[in-house]
Amino acid sequence: MRKILAVLSIAGLVFMACGGGASSPEDAVNGMFDAMKSGDIDAMAQYLPEDERSEITEMSDEEKEMVQGMMAMTSAIEYEIKGTVIDGETAVVTVEVTFMGNTDEQEMDLMLENGS
Repeated sequence: MRKILAVLSIAGLVFMACGGGASSPEDAVNGMFDAMKSGDIDAMAQYLPEDERSEITEMSDEEKEMVQGMMAMTSAIEYEIKGTVIDGETAVVTVEVTFMGNTDEQEMDLMLENGS
């Protein structure tokens, strides 16, 4: 259950995103949203800090299926990147998120990890 809550917190945009092979903070945010909207839990894990990835990668198939079912509604999320502030190996990306008729601005904290 703890792993499921970790994934749901990601869906709620409460996470530290990492590069996941992205070349810019904006690419990382786009990749994370794409993975989330498609329900690809394994792809989402690539955007988490290395020390937190096991919360997702070690889920059982049953847990993953449950989370994917809950995440099906995230395909309706719309977002727009409003700005990025880079400070050394960290960045804050401001994203306007619209979901279920509600629009909110979120600040997503990212960090450089393993060169991306």
